[in-house]
Amino acid sequence: MRQVHPDYNESSGLVVDGSIRIAADDNPVLIGTECSECEYVVFPSRPFCRNCLSDNVSDVELARTGQLETYTVAHTGQEGIEPPYAFGFVNLENVQIYSRFTEWKERSLEVGDQVELVLEKIKTDTETGEPLFGHMFRPMEEEQ
Repeated sequence: MRQVHPDYNESSGLVVDGSIRIAADDNPVLIGTECSECEYVVFPSRPFCRNCLSDNVSDVELARTGQLETYTVAHTGQEGIEPPYAFGFVNLENVQIYSRFTEWKERSLEVGDQVELVLEKIKTDTETGEPLFGHMFRPMEEEQ
């Protein structure tokens, strides 16, 4: 069995965004909402469609890989997040989502690259000192 992240304990519930689940294959998966009326997909999940306002929606698992649409590197940080860090937009099968990126210093990050979903430590809880986890994307290894 592969661990999602060496420091992540699923029983702790220390996930920043509740729209992340651990799939049966032990990989993280993002949960979005798909509208049954207009087929609009949004992330994170919502109780109604953001496009047509219908409440005829259901949760859907989003693709774990996508294409980097755009990104930038921040050199000043938010509270609890150490700069520099990269963030931007990823195109999945039928939705574009905002995300931070990991391993962008070790592997080059270029617009159009294929990226994959990972669960990473996002920041430290300022009240408890516990690590908080969330979704990030990393550049995929090029196939030889």
